[in-house]
Amino acid sequence: MFNKIIFLSLILLLTTLEARVKDIFAEEKAENARYNKTIRAFMSQSQRMTDLVLKSYAHAVFPSIGKGGLLFGYAYGEGRAYYRGGIWTGNVAVSQYSFGVQLGGEAYSEIIFFKTRDAFEAFKKGGWEDSTQASVVPFVSGLSADVNFADDVEVYTSSKGGFMLDASTGAQTFEYTQRR
Repeated sequence: MFNKIIFLSLILLLTTLEARVKDIFAEEKAENARYNKTIRAFMSQSQRMTDLVLKSYAHAVFPSIGKGGLLFGYAYGEGRAYYRGGIWTGNVAVSQYSFGVQLGGEAYSEIIFFKTRDAFEAFKKGGWEDSTQASVVPFVSGLSADVNFADDVEVYTSSKGGFMLDASTGAQTFEYTQRR
């Protein structure tokens, strides 16, 4: 009798674990699809984007960054970093603090290209970057801006929508976590 209870308990435990493993894989598959969709959307904007995705040493992708401001502004988003060839190397979070003439809120996608290993290694160490910008987002989506911080780093954003008037300066920080 005791052996039957242990056997049935073991079967129940294994069935529960199997269902949870399937859920985890389904969640990961959906998340991977979200990142792939964002990368493909940038690549569809121009041949230049496609070349950067395929030829840069690495790139960081943020499918959605939310930003809001009224004199003081804040933006936050989570992303992933990939080596050339689409190898997921780590997770990245971006926070941006700004001050200036700004009103409203917006959501946008961002992709950062690192043309050299040195540029990517410097990015992985984190730290603050200057974030002076000007934009108007009138409820529409599309490629909205590009910024070159250095010869070996290029940043592109694509508005997802919202309403934002922005002429501000501030700083942004990136936090990189190596994938295990």
